[in-house]
Amino acid sequence: MRKIIFAIVMVCSLSPLFAGVTTYTFTSVKWASKVGATVCDGTTDGWISNKDATEYTAGRLDAQERLYSCGVGVKTGTSGAGATSVVAFEDVRRITFNFCQNSSKGKGTIYVQIGENEPLSIHIYKPAASGEGVYNRDSVINLETPQSGKIKFWVECTENAIYINTISIRSASGGSSVFTMDTYQLVTSVDQLQDSDQVIFGVAQEGVNYIMGYYDEWESVNNIHAIKGRYSSDRMMVDADERAIYTLRISELDGQTTYIFQDELRYEEAYLVASGGQTKNRLAVWTNVVDEGTYGNYGYWDINIESGGKAVITNKGNSKAKIIQYNAQNNPTLFACYEGQSQTPVCLYRRVEAMGDVPAIIAPLVNFGTTLKTSDARTVQVNANKLTEDIAVTHTNPAIFSLSSELLDQDGDNLTISYADVAPGHYTDTILFTSGEVRAESIVLLHIASKLCVEEAVRSTDNATVYLNDVVVTKKYDNYIYVRDETGSMLLFDRGDGVTSKRYGADVKAGDPLSGVVGRFVNYYGVPEISPTEQFKIGKNAEVLPEQAGAVIDSADVCRYMVLDSAIVNGWTDLTYKGKHYAVENKFKLSYFDKDIPTRTYVIVSYDHDVVTLYIIKQEFYALEGIENVESGRKARLILHEGVVVVQTEEGIYTLQGEKIF
Repeated sequence: MRKIIFAIVMVCSLSPLFAGVTTYTFTSVKWASKVGATVCDGTTDGWISNKDATEYTAGRLDAQERLYSCGVGVKTGTSGAGATSVVAFEDVRRITFNFCQNSSKGKGTIYVQIGENEPLSIHIYKPAASGEGVYNRDSVINLETPQSGKIKFWVECTENAIYINTISIRSASGGSSVFTMDTYQLVTSVDQLQDSDQVIFGVAQEGVNYIMGYYDEWESVNNIHAIKGRYSSDRMMVDADERAIYTLRISELDGQTTYIFQDELRYEEAYLVASGGQTKNRLAVWTNVVDEGTYGNYGYWDINIESGGKAVITNKGNSKAKIIQYNAQNNPTLFACYEGQSQTPVCLYRRVEAMGDVPAIIAPLVNFGTTLKTSDARTVQVNANKLTEDIAVTHTNPAIFSLSSELLDQDGDNLTISYADVAPGHYTDTILFTSGEVRAESIVLLHIASKLCVEEAVRSTDNATVYLNDVVVTKKYDNYIYVRDETGSMLLFDRGDGVTSKRYGADVKAGDPLSGVVGRFVNYYGVPEISPTEQFKIGKNAEVLPEQAGAVIDSADVCRYMVLDSAIVNGWTDLTYKGKHYAVENKFKLSYFDKDIPTRTYVIVSYDHDVVTLYIIKQEFYALEGIENVESGRKARLILHEGVVVVQTEEGIYTLQGEKIF
């Protein structure tokens, strides 16, 4: 085997547009605009300003992926600002304005005129709730009778400001359809995969906008670096990027279907392999798929697609680390193989060829995921191509879910799916879209979870999403946060948010109460742990006391904060307690241990590959002051007698309370 060390040239792609729709995004106070990645010149396309507006704001996405504070501002002082399109549009059937206000103000009217027709209007009111004005939202004008001509719009602002972000025009002369160009769409079933598919590795977590790049030793000698990816808002599609495309080969190994990922765009005969051996987390590209001596069938993979598109891609070679995952904590972030599902899961996107003039409907999977919300709504874009009738919408589970409309536009439309007052449980629905002879289906997935106490949480299946009842921190080091409630103890393994690399519990201390803990559960070789996936709340610090250890410490005590009376540390790796030996690890980086004498020893109990292991936090000597009935001035020392700490003097043996034993 030999390594690949070539370089490539980056080729960028344009974002696809939906059927029959031209969307202009405004970029300056003079109503300059762009369509996708193309900047309009204001002469052959774009807008001619009739009155300049105020400042332009680029906008951002919040934690819920909502766009806010984006657009060109029309304030009361610039009321009437607007523009006229350079080109004329045929058979305009709908115009959509995406706009926002400030936090709690902003009202007025948006006027639109198509050709010589009568102007149409959209009234903008103050936000219903304070703070909601900053979020961008759509207002729509539908025309029962299509109109043609150049489009003119202007904003009459009567209070504060209204910010216009985009204007989308649905017309016979609309932009290119999503079906007229190749797209990369989320793989939701292994059955969708075909031999020679081109695929992109994505990240199966909202807000983490990275994809897996190509193998380059200049970037990461042992793994594959992450690059920025551009996902659709519902994460059902990702933009093509030639730095991230692999070719899928379907093969057979030992009589079973298996998969090979070939990097033929850059290196031709080169394949994705798990090359970590028995100790490393590694993912690379090599020139063969089998290494007889060390790695075995390290170029062959199993693929399992779970609900929502999460892909568990497992290597069939000899390396201990087998599962491809995204590591958000590494700097820079990267994709590698790991022994368990301890990192952020990945997903696959496959290239779907353009349909051209084929009539079609594509509706995405609607996955509410696992949540505590007993009511929620999700809006998706239903895309359509070359239909002659509007789209009828029906579904199979109206007792749980409701739809915003029973009829969608023949060129595609938004559809909102809602649920309310739902008890904990798993729910599904099937939405059917019909236009003439054209049909499509979309699956709706929902899991309403219950909050669990620690005792219940530790019985969860691996990789389940767990919502935890309130807990208190007993000890923290690095990204290990040990917590407990009245039912038991467990570990929070804090990887952070995957975007900023900041850990959710960076500021927590022992004694801090935590609420709103949610994350993926895994039993890591006997240690029950949750990797939080969102920020939890940290309460006011209080004293947290250790639990008294019993006669025997075993796997049932894992993650507990305990004190061991009369324990003797024999060395850096061994401790004796009540006549039994236990493994020791210096996780808390103490500079020394007090050895060979009985102490009150404070520990966190861990369970490392079938071995109970004690992480020593501190040791305390037993005080001799206050021991009565022991002659003053006599030499005294602590010894262990029949498993109990006692005081030995020249006169005899005493209890710690001064009672003479003999």
